[in-house]
Amino acid sequence: MKKVLRVVLVACILCVLLVLFVRMIGFRLYPSLGEAIKLRVIGAYEFTQLRISCAIPIPPEEGSLVFLRYGLHPSLAGYECNLKITKGSTVVERSLFLSSRASTLVNVYWYPADQQGGPWIRFQDQEGEILVNIQKQRIFRLLHLKGHVFADELSGGQEGTAVVESSGRIIVSVGGREAQEITGLPIADSPGTYMGRIEGNIYRLQFVTPDQSPEKRIRVLE
Repeated sequence: MKKVLRVVLVACILCVLLVLFVRMIGFRLYPSLGEAIKLRVIGAYEFTQLRISCAIPIPPEEGSLVFLRYGLHPSLAGYECNLKITKGSTVVERSLFLSSRASTLVNVYWYPADQQGGPWIRFQDQEGEILVNIQKQRIFRLLHLKGHVFADELSGGQEGTAVVESSGRIIVSVGGREAQEITGLPIADSPGTYMGRIEGNIYRLQFVTPDQSPEKRIRVLE
């Protein structure tokens, strides 16, 4: 049995050496083929980086938050950003948004609990804003229109938005549901306390606190 395993091991080593030799020769004789193989290898490596994450520092009594980013597919330049919320023995992962950018820059703001519930976390990137009720693990899309603020709970990371103006009234729908106007509430009128930002690229994410670097302003596209 040991002899058979030894033969198999030697055969595997020889196969690996042969593949490396052929690839080296191919790189030298056919540079375009070598470059194509190199790009394939890089693409495969990037696809293996399906999940990268970083923790968001919140008060321990509120549990823990982890921001996650997943690659969608090697042929797609998009990512799905999720939030894992842990409260005691309960662990929930919810979809936040889809991003087409290889680099990540998300500002994070904190709102303490009030009469409307909470505490709350607000995520702001160039494509919009997301509000999270940590206690109830609920995710809301925020929209600012002509001095009004609307919110609607998301059931998925990518839901269409429609805006209709009728008789001076603004009606906003998200995913076919009418959004609720929250103008006048603290979570709508207050910018919140800046906690820091999530930034990174296809290989890593990190949470940058205000003492490490000042706030980076983001222009939101609505």
